Amino acid sequence: MTINLESLKGTYDRYPDKWETWKKLIETVEETAEEFGFRQIDPPSIERQELWTEKKEDSVTDEMYAFTDKGDNEITLIPEATPGRARLMQKRKDLKTPVKWYSTGKRWRYEDVTKGRDREFRQTDIDIFGIESVEADAEIIAAAASIFQKLGLDNRVEFKINDRKLLESILEAHGIEKTEEAMKVVDDKEKMTKEEFLEDLTDRGLTREDAEQVDQLTDISGPILENIEELRKKAPEEVQESVDRMESLGEALESYGVASMCRFDLSIVRGLAYYTGLVFEAFDSEGELRALFGGGRYDELVGTFGDREVPAVGFAFGYSPTIELLKKEDRYPLSEVETDVYVLSVSESVRDVALDYATTLREEGLSVETDLTGRSFGQQLGYADDMNAKRVLIIGERDLENDEVTMKHMDSGEEEALDKDEVVEHLEKEDFL
Repeated sequence: MTINLESLKGTYDRYPDKWETWKKLIETVEETAEEFGFRQIDPPSIERQELWTEKKEDSVTDEMYAFTDKGDNEITLIPEATPGRARLMQKRKDLKTPVKWYSTGKRWRYEDVTKGRDREFRQTDIDIFGIESVEADAEIIAAAASIFQKLGLDNRVEFKINDRKLLESILEAHGIEKTEEAMKVVDDKEKMTKEEFLEDLTDRGLTREDAEQVDQLTDISGPILENIEELRKKAPEEVQESVDRMESLGEALESYGVASMCRFDLSIVRGLAYYTGLVFEAFDSEGELRALFGGGRYDELVGTFGDREVPAVGFAFGYSPTIELLKKEDRYPLSEVETDVYVLSVSESVRDVALDYATTLREEGLSVETDLTGRSFGQQLGYADDMNAKRVLIIGERDLENDEVTMKHMDSGEEEALDKDEVVEHLEKEDFL
């Protein structure tokens, strides 16, 4: 029997040389979350299907890896994490608000595979529960924008921000009756030509005149604070508070120093129906890639799983499209696989001493390798080079008799004799530790 060794379509075998950049990117995202005061949780990777099917989210439920387990439970590999986090929040009524959580894990959706879109993919979800305020909205967007600032991609990424309530009210105020159908089409506007957009709207029951009006209204975009007056004119009196909130959000993002990355865009809707107000998506500003990720406010979702309402806002950071963006900006790889020190045994007689050094250096927090196969001196040096070792600590009988060891700098090829008892001190002086 011949086994197919290829990974399934939309899944990937990431060996150490590739995974190192992913690991560095994940560390950057998680470190940013920690800096903003978010706490890590570890939710399940499988959940009951009803967390998604009860909301009838066709864009997700049609793509779920869903099945019945041996206990006759209808379960799914999680396609996206927000409902699961809402479930966790509903279970714990003792938590002090705001509750600020993040977690990183794999998600699964059976969808078309394109550049930056996989069937098995990794996301970090960052959410604030229990606070319904523009300050929470601003912090979520600022945390997301800070990630790209750290990556040096802030000039290549822009956040498009909208309020679904505001959009719906503006459409209604201009006589658009089929607002729900219209917003479904608006969600895909950037993927269509103008004529395709208008035809889709009319296919859903709008008149050509109404379709033209929807197209015109959803073209309102630009720096948030520069669009406030136009929004005030277009928005009905009952949602002027939403305009005020958008203005406050723009001012808060200025204070965070990320306003230059953010634009108001009335065409941003987000496909998931549980979003209740603020929505945003991060885009490649040069338009070469699909949306990097998105998020928004979902104040009613937690309440669907229990007896209390808990406002919430958050986003899911997408790694695959961000990796593609790093490649386009020639910032890939972010990091390379390295070994700090390779401890080389010149002969079997000094192997125990070499292992002692390895243990001591590992206790100092270094990554350390030693010979496992009885290789020759030259073979060990070759292996150390292959493993991208920064230093090679050479342990030989003759050196030890002189109370010395030899340190080789692999980048320059220089060697220096060290007192055998001062290896750690030497590395400290070099700021290696």
